[in-house]
Amino acid sequence: MTGKKKWIAIAGLFVVTFVLMFFYARQMRQNRMQKDIAKEILRLHVVANSDSKKDQALKMEVKEAVVTYLRGVMQDAESVDEARIQIQKRLPEIEAVAKEKMQQKGYSYDADATLSSCYFPVKTYGDMIFPAGEYEALKVNLGKSAGKNWWCVMYPTLCFVDSTYQIVPGESKEKLKKCLTEEEYNSLLDGENGIETSSLFIEWIRNILFS
Repeated sequence: MTGKKKWIAIAGLFVVTFVLMFFYARQMRQNRMQKDIAKEILRLHVVANSDSKKDQALKMEVKEAVVTYLRGVMQDAESVDEARIQIQKRLPEIEAVAKEKMQQKGYSYDADATLSSCYFPVKTYGDMIFPAGEYEALKVNLGKSAGKNWWCVMYPTLCFVDSTYQIVPGESKEKLKKCLTEEEYNSLLDGENGIETSSLFIEWIRNILFS
């Protein structure tokens, strides 16, 4: 191996090591941030019986009924712990709301409501990005619950009956801001920028190695 090739190999090893350390540190920071965010929110997921058009349309009808019911339940909750207690003791009522709406639409599916911790992938809600990880969520399963789900942040109340929202309203953001640190809150708004920064960094490394 010539001196030049040896230098390139050493430089390449150094760069690879640096990249791995960078992404490891970044991932650890994101994992910590996700866990801190998850401690302060409750999610709602309504899972359709199947992915058929009728079942997906029914899911949206049910979520509107459930969200409307939950608004009254959650409005007095001043912490995630209070919200959890209110939801836990009302699981039978939530199931009843879902069943009633399905029966009104001519369906006899069962409904099962549970509050538990589940792993969720990265999710975009309006203009906010919630990182992948474990979150506590109220899951309302309809029928066989084999279809796509609809979701929102149930506490603090960010759930919208109107599914046309593309930007989370300022009032709703303020509710979330009160529950999180400034860094955690900003990370939800800057999620896409973090991905873009990683891409630019990778491009920079490629230029060093191959230019």
